[in-house]
Amino acid sequence: MRKVVSCVTAALVLACASCNMNNTYPVSGKVTYNGSPASGAAVYFFRQGGDSINEPAIMGIVQKDGSFELVCGSSGKGAPPGDYDVLIGWKRVRRQGRPQHGPDKLNDRYADPKYPLLHATVEAKATQLDPFELTDAGPAQKR
Repeated sequence: MRKVVSCVTAALVLACASCNMNNTYPVSGKVTYNGSPASGAAVYFFRQGGDSINEPAIMGIVQKDGSFELVCGSSGKGAPPGDYDVLIGWKRVRRQGRPQHGPDKLNDRYADPKYPLLHATVEAKATQLDPFELTDAGPAQKR
């Protein structure tokens, strides 16, 4: 049991160290689906070539106007600079604002970590990303 606790603690320390406040920069963007805001969708960033098990969770929730801001683990807003694969999942939302379990509104088209359709670059400064414009036919992302 002590080894398990030590391993979990070490993993958390590594995850938090990757997203320390000196190495994160504000990142915001917008997600639309067929031209309308994808309100409630979850946006996940995974460093290209990174170790997804030992890296922190970098994510944002799309607001009613389609905008999102990234949060890096427990370190707060932002993300470290680098190139990222972007995954987007969109579950139905209950009245309390929490996603329900069940099928993805996008049929997991934008949520496959083996074949990411979207990508982004975070710079060592505040970054406003080009919009992620999702459609039934596939992604249309400006670069």
